[in-house]
Amino acid sequence: MNQNIVSCSQKIDIGTRVVLWNENEGFVCPNKRGRSNCSHHDPKLNDAPSRKDSAYKILKPESAFKELIQCVHQFVLHYDGCYNSYHCHQLMAESTFKGCHFYLDLDGTLYQTCDLYWKTNTAPADDRQGNERAIHVEMANLAWEALARESEWLPTNRDKYQIKRGKWVLELPEAYRKKLQTANFQTTPSRAYGKRGYFSRKINGRVVHMWDFTEDQYQALIKLCIGINQLLPRIKLQVPFDKKTRRHPLDRLKDYSKFSGILGHAHVQKGENGVECKYDPGSAFNWSRLKKAFDPH
Repeated sequence: MNQNIVSCSQKIDIGTRVVLWNENEGFVCPNKRGRSNCSHHDPKLNDAPSRKDSAYKILKPESAFKELIQCVHQFVLHYDGCYNSYHCHQLMAESTFKGCHFYLDLDGTLYQTCDLYWKTNTAPADDRQGNERAIHVEMANLAWEALARESEWLPTNRDKYQIKRGKWVLELPEAYRKKLQTANFQTTPSRAYGKRGYFSRKINGRVVHMWDFTEDQYQALIKLCIGINQLLPRIKLQVPFDKKTRRHPLDRLKDYSKFSGILGHAHVQKGENGVECKYDPGSAFNWSRLKKAFDPH
């Protein structure tokens, strides 16, 4: 079982399962691009229509890795709005431009879809330079799609989370449940908010309702973040935190492009310059847990 994340022939063991794009059960990023601030590839791959995977060749991997270290300083977290990572990849594959370096499934399984040297079009940010400086992960969570009254493209007659034997459980369709790496996995949020279960906070002007991520996802994510930092040290083990208020801001940061570390899509993209306003990783995400995990480092 592979536990390495990889880039330019460099490997880091992060201590949890990682399914790589070249494994039988792996997912290949459908729309990767060349980074314009990296030079060890054919420049025709920069912001060009997707080509066959064999076209994406890294020239002089050792030199390319040194260059990549200087180019990226953000690890951006997303919720995918999907049932699971298989569902997310289906949507990515149907797009002509979407892609992501990592998927984090409900059971904590990580999928790396391409070498981190490549750019994926996951968060352009309000300055439209976000993907050049970042690595991305799509974490399986339906966000407000789980609520019957708010679901926009996965309509149901009742909420997709229901109380079973005293805890909230996601009613995952059988077609997606079978795609999880962990057999008979039961999707329960790591935390629940009161009797209603879901969290509710305003982010970039919208009140976001969502159930929390799973315990398995948090554990895998923390290990991934630590591994990303070891591989690409300009991505510091820090999250947005206001020392004056002692709170984690959820809205777009003032100097979002300069932040070096782990942050959310909402922190870099409020919807200016023609890009869409974003809210992920959402109101339920436990930023305090990440900060506590990273502080000893």
